[in-house]
Amino acid sequence: MSNVSFNFDENAFKRIAEDAVRDLAAKQTRELEQIRQRYTGHPIAEIKPALQRLFAEDGGSITEPELTEWAQLISDGSRIEFKPEKIRW
Repeated sequence: MSNVSFNFDENAFKRIAEDAVRDLAAKQTRELEQIRQRYTGHPIAEIKPALQRLFAEDGGSITEPELTEWAQLISDGSRIEFKPEKIRW
């Protein structure tokens, strides 16, 4: 039988996880900007499905109050930006 060893580099894992969070935040910010550019001035009811799709694509969800609030911001032409926080280990 052979000996198998496994070394786990916790610091490397943390860097990878933080990079992934940062990348996702940047991706969703870009996508929200595209939605804003397309839907500024449009009715909230038209914007909500686009926001729901955005969150569903990455396995997330958005609550109804947030959905309405964000749709209103987009309709008004306001920019929404995700800012990742440092992961609390």
